[in-house]
Amino acid sequence: MNLTSVTLPPALQSVVATLKRFAVIQRREPKCTIGLDLGTSSLKVVALGPRKASGMRPLLAQRAVLVPDAADDERLIGLLRDTMSSLQLPVNAVTLSISGQWVIMRVVEMPTLDPEELARALPFEAQRHVPFNIQDVVLDGATLGPAEGGKIWVLIVAGKREMLDRRIAVAKRAGLEPEAVDVDAVALANAFLAQFNGQPAVGTQALLNLGAQWTNLVILKDRIPYLVRDVPWGAGRLLHQAAEQLGVDEASVTAQVSQGKPATPELLAALKAGCESVTADLQLSFDFFESRFGTPPDRILVSGGLSQSSSVLDALKSHLAQPLHMWAPREGLTGQFAVAYGLALRTIGA
Repeated sequence: MNLTSVTLPPALQSVVATLKRFAVIQRREPKCTIGLDLGTSSLKVVALGPRKASGMRPLLAQRAVLVPDAADDERLIGLLRDTMSSLQLPVNAVTLSISGQWVIMRVVEMPTLDPEELARALPFEAQRHVPFNIQDVVLDGATLGPAEGGKIWVLIVAGKREMLDRRIAVAKRAGLEPEAVDVDAVALANAFLAQFNGQPAVGTQALLNLGAQWTNLVILKDRIPYLVRDVPWGAGRLLHQAAEQLGVDEASVTAQVSQGKPATPELLAALKAGCESVTADLQLSFDFFESRFGTPPDRILVSGGLSQSSSVLDALKSHLAQPLHMWAPREGLTGQFAVAYGLALRTIGA
């Protein structure tokens, strides 16, 4: 089993390899690759065609569908089957992802080891950082780069086997062929790095993908993701808190935020208050990153469903020192498709 992405710059190919045990991949040139982001409030699909001479892959399809209850597998399967049928894509193989409490990602220092030694040492090292029984997870790791004192930085990824099995089963029952299972944060980094098409990406950037229940954070220094984590905060919590503060129903706040118009002073104040906890958490991550790698992020690029709201971005900006920008992975796709696009970039290869 070998998970790689030909669109991924060499610096991140080892990170993609961390998930090689999550799926069996047949080696063949795809007519189409499909990224399927099953979120807690919506499902997003992005399909890409074969690579052109320019290096870009054409966008064949995109679709976002609201999911009333992601915990209801039967309803989710029906929505997924109907959505994929309506797109009429030439293949049924998809790349899925997981995130949140089902995934633990840690970047740790380890002695310099060859691949075989790293594979043997990984379960022992992971047990120190993973709050699950190692027998209950799919585990892997990859070398990111050199650390001080002759050591190396290693990304450890552990996915709860129960969640992986459930996600794969949902896709199969919808008539799809799960080809790989990724992690949202790694797919996000893949989507970001693909826009450079192999050219150098220097500096330090923070990628922030705002989901319904979880926010994916990736901090890259010179294309290497040295900090990767999921923050337990999202649109659901923000909108609920804002509605409570304003004394109105949540649907009213959701409608105002979704309009894309400047927020009223009252709404902006409520959103700022709702963002305090996540921005404090982010600042701790930025400080930790700076203490380890010598520099904080130069800028913050925001994607996800909430990234489309100027009022939410204004609320976040009020708490953060770094410049913050709305980010979309490519022309023709909004930021809500960032993870799905990163998943679609996966291709079968060596």
